[in-house]
Amino acid sequence: MRHSVLGKLVGNTGEPGKLTMVVNGSFSVRRGEFVRILHQERQDEPEAPVLARVTRIHRSNILFNSGLGDAVTELELLPGASVTGEHLYANLELVGYRDPISRQIRIPRRPLDPGAAVETVDFQFLSDFYQFNEHTSLHLGNLVGYEQGENRVPVYIDVNNLVTEHLAVLAMTGSGKSYTVGRIIERLVALNNGSVVVFDPHGEYGRAMAQGRLTFAELDGIEDPRDRQSIAQVREMLVRLQEADAGIQIYTPQHESFRYKYAGKNRVLALQFDRFEMDEVTEILPGLTEPQQRVLDVALRYWRQTDKSEPRDINRLRYLLGEGMEEIKGWDDLTDAEANALSSRSAAVASMKLNRVLNEAQSFYSATMAEPTDIYRMIGRPSNRKGRLVVVDLQGLSDTAKQVVCALLSSEILRAASSKNDPLRPCFVVYEEGHSFAPADGKAVSHRVIKKIAGEGRKFGVGFCIVSQRPSKLDADVTSQCNTLIAMRLKNPDDQRFIAKASDMVSKADLDELPSLSTGEALVCGRSIPAPLLVKVGSKALVHGGESPQVLNIWDSFHE
Repeated sequence: MRHSVLGKLVGNTGEPGKLTMVVNGSFSVRRGEFVRILHQERQDEPEAPVLARVTRIHRSNILFNSGLGDAVTELELLPGASVTGEHLYANLELVGYRDPISRQIRIPRRPLDPGAAVETVDFQFLSDFYQFNEHTSLHLGNLVGYEQGENRVPVYIDVNNLVTEHLAVLAMTGSGKSYTVGRIIERLVALNNGSVVVFDPHGEYGRAMAQGRLTFAELDGIEDPRDRQSIAQVREMLVRLQEADAGIQIYTPQHESFRYKYAGKNRVLALQFDRFEMDEVTEILPGLTEPQQRVLDVALRYWRQTDKSEPRDINRLRYLLGEGMEEIKGWDDLTDAEANALSSRSAAVASMKLNRVLNEAQSFYSATMAEPTDIYRMIGRPSNRKGRLVVVDLQGLSDTAKQVVCALLSSEILRAASSKNDPLRPCFVVYEEGHSFAPADGKAVSHRVIKKIAGEGRKFGVGFCIVSQRPSKLDADVTSQCNTLIAMRLKNPDDQRFIAKASDMVSKADLDELPSLSTGEALVCGRSIPAPLLVKVGSKALVHGGESPQVLNIWDSFHE
């Protein structure tokens, strides 16, 4: 293709993020589009095209300066009048060039030539520049400005880097962040045969299994042939996985409303409380005094050692902290100091706090249940080749109860994944409403384990995704571990500053783009993509419950 000249570089070309070009015409280029400049990095190398993105356009005309009065604007009314005095400049940010030897994208170290021609690029140039391995990557969507017709430029993200090095998806409400996560996870499961666990505080993802049946979105209106083909593959594979007792699995607390929601196809959470260590128990029961912790610790040890039946009934622990305290005091393994420290009052307070958590969470095993929750059945072992999307529906629970279930299940996942004898399949854990599970002030019982997964999970094949509409309320240590960032529309200055502070992947020009992004458009940057890109996220196969209800359709339903 012959590349048309759009303008020329002017001024200082030594700062890659602050290049300026004089634009030839007012319709030559638009903000967000890509351009190229030929550049010779070394004397013994040929010229190579350097890719750049238009970040800002300045357009002014002296004839329409308010200081000149209203008379000048009458030139508009004169037939055939030629308006002069117009100046059109564009700011460019360099993406880089492909190194001829390593094939990596690099930023030029030698300033570009002032006066160099700035040229158009076509979809083929962009597709060649952003080289993706479709077999190891996930198709997220198409490049903004190149998402329609024959000029579509697909954007892929590397699955290994995405999953093992963690992901943050940050955007204000209504920007499409959960929809974006939905597209990613359904493809990880259906096309990459992965294991994904979603902590779903509002029951949005569970809509994909409404009334216990796979619920797919309509294919009508999907113009991208690549999407139509891949969505058909996703649908077919999810059906096959579902028939093989994998695919989408819904886990819920022990409440009848969930049975109705999923027509009895949900799996009830039945966590084994005796599996948890004392430090985990004190995390989910904050505020215990030292005597209360000591009583609870002794009760847990006695319960484990004297109750030989497995799985153990949580009601036995409740009994021991109440009427059974005298039974514990007669235990031969107690030291004199422990026996003297056992206080019925401390036991009563610890029992009250424990009962509150158990009753709110409704997610622990008792003898009335068929079987306890098996983390290996939930996620699978490495030998299990069946992908699955596990949705933990926490809709309707209190914030504390949601955090308790999240904390204990996350601990189980990390513990099993780090087992030397019986590890889990590699898995990807998604924390929706991440600012509730890992807040900046640390006041959430799930906070500690999420930080632990952020720091250690990669070694054991546990990756995570944190999703939030309020980035500034997230724990900065957690987000700093996310080596891929997907940022959608964000207008809050505090949130923008937080992203700039927490990640060195986002430039000033990228931040300036965030307030004006349309729904479904995202800035993607980090280790799973060659360079920061603006992407129009593609369609989903499964329905998603994050959309706002059509209230007028509901309000307008009554007729006399």
